[in-house]
Amino acid sequence: MNTNSISFGKPVTAPVLVPVKHQSTPKCINIPFMVDGGSYKVTAMSFGTPHGAVFVDDVDNVDVAKIGHALSTHPLFPKGASIVFVQVLDKDNLIVRLWQRGEGEILCTQEAACVAGISAMMLQKTFERGINVLVHRKTFRVQWEGYGGEVFLSEASEMLRPA
Repeated sequence: MNTNSISFGKPVTAPVLVPVKHQSTPKCINIPFMVDGGSYKVTAMSFGTPHGAVFVDDVDNVDVAKIGHALSTHPLFPKGASIVFVQVLDKDNLIVRLWQRGEGEILCTQEAACVAGISAMMLQKTFERGINVLVHRKTFRVQWEGYGGEVFLSEASEMLRPA
């Protein structure tokens, strides 16, 4: 654990606490949400505010404003949610863009970086207990002790984004 890490606590995934209206499984992990004729698999989570993580092939080619707003205000999120679009670069690195609830697209927050990292671990996009999350020009290291454990965030050494 990096000595400059801060704890974000334990990820909240219980639908009633996120909140997200979801009843088919105990958690809303990689569940299809229908918007504008398309299906987007959403993992709902909170570290204080509701978020949905959506994995995409290329964050640069996502209409963050259109899809982010539609998912953020989806009826399944009764209080709205911030939507994190996540691209897996490799087993150690993610890149993200964020549609912030009530604000629009902004630079990614530390909470959203944690949501992206933990979602990748939950969906086994990485088999490690830590992952780098590229946020604009800054890289964070998200570490998790596993289910029931705390999440820690620290600044990582600079990650180079592939061309």
